[in-house]
Amino acid sequence: MELLVDLFYAVLLIVWGVSLIKYRRNVKSWTGNWLWAEKIIWSWGTYVVMILIWLFMIFLWVLYPFWGMDLIVWPSTIDVGA
Repeated sequence: MELLVDLFYAVLLIVWGVSLIKYRRNVKSWTGNWLWAEKIIWSWGTYVVMILIWLFMIFLWVLYPFWGMDLIVWPSTIDVGA
């Protein structure tokens, strides 16, 4: 049952992340230009940074239901063999 709840949350977060990428112009209108990104990556810097951050978060959300986050965050608590 816990796996189903984790899968539900992961799917919900992935859909949210993809919709943020799809509607990135609206999000940019709310947040404005990120001056450091515009300076480093030129005129489309804010969009590039937003997309990269959300793709990284989607990758983490895909790992979440399959205990990938536990392997990344808590490596010493996993018993590899006895």
